[in-house]
Amino acid sequence: MKKDKNTNFFHFKGLTLEIHPEVYNPAEDTFLLIEALDVVKGKSVLEIGTGCGIISLDCARIGANVVCTDINPFAVDLTKRNYSRNKHLVKGDFDVRKGDLFKPIKNKEVFDIIIFNPPYLPTEKKDIVGGSGWFDVATNGGATGIKITTRFIDELTDYLKQNGKSYFIFSSLSDSDKLESLIKKKKFQFNVVSCRSFDFETISVYCLTKK
Repeated sequence: MKKDKNTNFFHFKGLTLEIHPEVYNPAEDTFLLIEALDVVKGKSVLEIGTGCGIISLDCARIGANVVCTDINPFAVDLTKRNYSRNKHLVKGDFDVRKGDLFKPIKNKEVFDIIIFNPPYLPTEKKDIVGGSGWFDVATNGGATGIKITTRFIDELTDYLKQNGKSYFIFSSLSDSDKLESLIKKKKFQFNVVSCRSFDFETISVYCLTKK
């Protein structure tokens, strides 16, 4: 990622992307997730919580057909602007929708790949930033760190094609036993495809396969 002289923009793999103070900025977890993805031309991709749209636009740049969603209206508008700015680089379909998790997805709409960088940090009341609330929406994983991830996995099977894959971020600060118990209960095969250690945590990319 290369910052522009105008700090509201940065460059990534030929894409020019705007950022916004009410939207989660691409960070180490974002780029770890991008590196772990196995996306090829023609695949159908859903990204939940798209933020500025960097992951979805990178997939569409490859030639995947992308639907991306976000509950944050600032993120939806920002992604639409970033799509317009980079439309000449996009080789696949691109659709941006507003809503919580899978709510914007149509009946019987299923995908080869589903991507999610959820709020994954264990969060107590003292950790709540407040203000507009959109920063907390992007980072608040509840007491166990997997409150939103649990909802995601509970609903995932209805939107993933047979043999489809889902990639999401997980922090070592969160409850891995509870997470993996839920994954097994839902009968997904899973493995950790990438991880990176920092001072106080390790960030991992889980890949779930529907069999």
